[in-house]
Amino acid sequence: MIKLELLTGRHDRGGFDCGVDALNVWLRQTALQHQDKGVSRTFVAVPADEAAAAAWARRGYPVQASSILGFYALASAFVLTGDLPAKQAKRYPRQIPVSRLAARSDMQGQGLGRLLLADAVHRARTAAQSVCSAGLFVDAKNAAAANFYQRHGFIAATGTPLKLFLPLW
Repeated sequence: MIKLELLTGRHDRGGFDCGVDALNVWLRQTALQHQDKGVSRTFVAVPADEAAAAAWARRGYPVQASSILGFYALASAFVLTGDLPAKQAKRYPRQIPVSRLAARSDMQGQGLGRLLLADAVHRARTAAQSVCSAGLFVDAKNAAAANFYQRHGFIAATGTPLKLFLPLW
């Protein structure tokens, strides 16, 4: 009933709400820009088809075929743009993010976050076979998010419990 696909302009970014303003705003205003600039790729969980959207709606979720149920974004590194030549640095945000993940508020606690995380880890491991990567880094937005990541094998950084790492090797 759910499929994961690359974010495009046809997805309803404005209708997404995960309960964390920073993630909502990032998805609405920044995700496609980062994709266009090659900063990150955002994958969205959406109803598999019109029938799936109708099934979600019958269960009380205001969902259409273009609705985003959840998302994650991956980037290959965390870079401070101050380390880049000025001409290239002006194309990017001050910091190029590593990853983000969120599920709609009304769908949290149903396994969607686990599905998104599993797909993100799979894609990261597949990419690491070609370009090598030590692991996935996340900046959790709060303690509940940090606990979610820790339950799935992420390790908190020393002294910064909201920065977490999942080794890929």
